Amino acid sequence: MAPWLQSSRLQKGGDGCNAGVMEQELLITKLAHTPEAAKICATWLHDEWGYRRADSSLAISIEKFKARANIDELPIAFVAISDGQPVGTVSLVATEDAADTVGPWIGSVFVPSPKRGLGIARKLIEVAEKEAARLDFQNVWLSAAAPGMYQKLGYTFTDETRNGEPVMVKRLR
Repeated sequence: MAPWLQSSRLQKGGDGCNAGVMEQELLITKLAHTPEAAKICATWLHDEWGYRRADSSLAISIEKFKARANIDELPIAFVAISDGQPVGTVSLVATEDAADTVGPWIGSVFVPSPKRGLGIARKLIEVAEKEAARLDFQNVWLSAAAPGMYQKLGYTFTDETRNGEPVMVKRLR
């Protein structure tokens, strides 16, 4: 399967015996292959984190997100699609901050609340990690709003913080 495409199944519900389990197909693709998802994904990110930048507007957020529609160079945004609709996003960027001396960074991990708990964020992060490895990066970095989730995925704490969140790193090779 192409490195920009991952397909899997989502399961939610059930009682441990698979009774009442709902399955849906999940497709993860690069934004470059699904540019129509840019506006909704950028809106999610702006609504969630736009307050961190005083000069941010939704229009600016959309344009910045569209700039992540790359194939083989950073920044690259990925979009998770289920039932033909975006259900999550993640980005792989060279730097998260102008002062960064390490990278790349996994950022903008977002899944709308009705779709949380299905493993979408984990699958998005795994795809971004595979892409970083394909591009010959040794490590990936992130600032973690949910450090416990990232620890389960193999990330370790550094001594730094960003916006009050711990900075974590994962060795890919």
